[in-house]
Amino acid sequence: MAKKRDEFIASIIESMSLAEKVGQLLTFTWRGTMLTPSGIEQITRLFCGGLCLEPYAIETCKNLYWGNSQLDLNFKKPRDYFTISNTYFDGKTFGISITPEEYTKALNKLQKIALERPSKIPLHMTIDFEGDFKNDYMSGGIRQFPGPMGMAAIGDTDMTYKIGLTIAEQLTAMGITQMYSPVCDVNTNPKNPEIGVRSFSDDPGLCAKHAVALIKGLQDGGIAASAKHFPGRGNSGTDAHDELEVLNMSKKRIQEVDLVPFKAAIDAGVKAIMTGHSIYPAYDDTYPATLSGKILTSLLREELGFKGVIVSDAIGMAAILKKWPLPKACAMAIKAGVDTILLKADDESRSQCFFGIKQAVEKGELSEERIDESVTRLLRMKYDQGLFKTAGEKDPKKTSTITTSQKIIDFSRDVAQKALILMKNENKTLPLNTKQKILVIEQRIPYEFVGKDPYNHTHMFCEAMVGHSPNLILADTAFSAYEDEIAECLKLAKQADIVVMTNYYARIVKSGNNLLLAKKLKKAGHKVVVVTNSPYLIGTTDDADAVVCNFSGTPDSIRVSTDLLFGKIKPCSTTKVPVKLEIQKKAPLKTLKARKKNPFGLSGS
Repeated sequence: MAKKRDEFIASIIESMSLAEKVGQLLTFTWRGTMLTPSGIEQITRLFCGGLCLEPYAIETCKNLYWGNSQLDLNFKKPRDYFTISNTYFDGKTFGISITPEEYTKALNKLQKIALERPSKIPLHMTIDFEGDFKNDYMSGGIRQFPGPMGMAAIGDTDMTYKIGLTIAEQLTAMGITQMYSPVCDVNTNPKNPEIGVRSFSDDPGLCAKHAVALIKGLQDGGIAASAKHFPGRGNSGTDAHDELEVLNMSKKRIQEVDLVPFKAAIDAGVKAIMTGHSIYPAYDDTYPATLSGKILTSLLREELGFKGVIVSDAIGMAAILKKWPLPKACAMAIKAGVDTILLKADDESRSQCFFGIKQAVEKGELSEERIDESVTRLLRMKYDQGLFKTAGEKDPKKTSTITTSQKIIDFSRDVAQKALILMKNENKTLPLNTKQKILVIEQRIPYEFVGKDPYNHTHMFCEAMVGHSPNLILADTAFSAYEDEIAECLKLAKQADIVVMTNYYARIVKSGNNLLLAKKLKKAGHKVVVVTNSPYLIGTTDDADAVVCNFSGTPDSIRVSTDLLFGKIKPCSTTKVPVKLEIQKKAPLKTLKARKKNPFGLSGS
């Protein structure tokens, strides 16, 4: 079987031009749901190997990535340089709600465009779909699940496996082939702004157990899993989207903690591993892992024996971009051992990166044999998934049947319920009763990241609360409330017996969350109940009288939280917080500042 596969792949590579090979090493984004000349030409003219799917957004060359342009203004264009079409939509426009059935048709179209290329190589279709606020596709009632920390809290690896299998069943039906999950970072820094509940735990063994279970579930279901962010960003105190961090950990510490889940993932046969944008002086004091041959080739390939696909984290993060122009960084990453570059851009940086790699080969800085190695690994993964036979042939009606399956719907709710933890309940504040006048304050989840339909929308929490009692005052705030919203909530609270509020944390919202609002409500003498997705102090807040942690801002987790608040269900006795929590210290009000009204505080998509 392997011999037949390798002969088939070798014959394809032999017939490919250098441009086609370079294209295979690039994974671009397909934002939104409509085909544009730009979206088509990144497949037909830049020969991309895959697409990272973001239907919640909209394609436009006007987008910045986390506040930064990814263009290299000093890029020297070769003679054969060309640009592809650009789309000049307003970058602030949100994507539309699209059903899984409709999305299946759209992905079929894209695969058929790819299969008309001279090489006839299908695309890998990738998505994050980690859970919590990192799902990327959430319309049409598709079931999402708590992120890794919620799975570890439940503590049942069989359930983690089944979550992976269920996710794969839904996604593969639409034509998605790869997930940039699971997160294998061991979150040893409670104040890590980027990882947090995206990690399973601060215990490397626990991370390893659940990572393996999730990988097996995903891959048994036909999805190529991608363990990330190698060799581990759990001890980070910054976000790689903002800066390049030096993680001064010893080799012993890295081997005994950070690498444990990755070693387990490799032993379990994980198809891909994603790199981390941090410097690890224990292995390389000059380059971040993504650009380091010492880490990707010497450590990951040779020492750990990984034979699968190495994918870069989004190359346009500030951790890379502020020091290396992207065309150069792409060539450096390939030379270091990366097989496919993730480039989240809708602009000319796509052409620049394509030609940056191509020029490096033509100048002898990068060998064509090195390119062939990566193309071979990528095509093997596609072949093993059957894409050369099945790409573009997904049945939209079957997709609809799967995603509306009562079995999946019931399983999703069961998982959400099992992940609930009552972390605090002073003076028997809970359960709530219908005689109480309750002020309900719900953070507005960024509109891009909700499904914009009856199942997944901006006011799910308020809606679910009304299902238990009509004796409510309903209010909402920005994810981090503005000054006028805080003033309004303090005024409304005077009419209520108790305040119930969400205090979710999301790394995508740089303005923070609702810690200040909780603090001001408590200082004003009100009883405060908080529902949060994070067991850390950023979510639970020391100012609440009662705290429910659901580990997830996804629809079923939000809804079952209200069942617990009113005593309709009880917490699962075996569910436990899978991390050590920091000592609760009351932060003075002056350290927390309210924001004046301004555009929503997002740094990028």
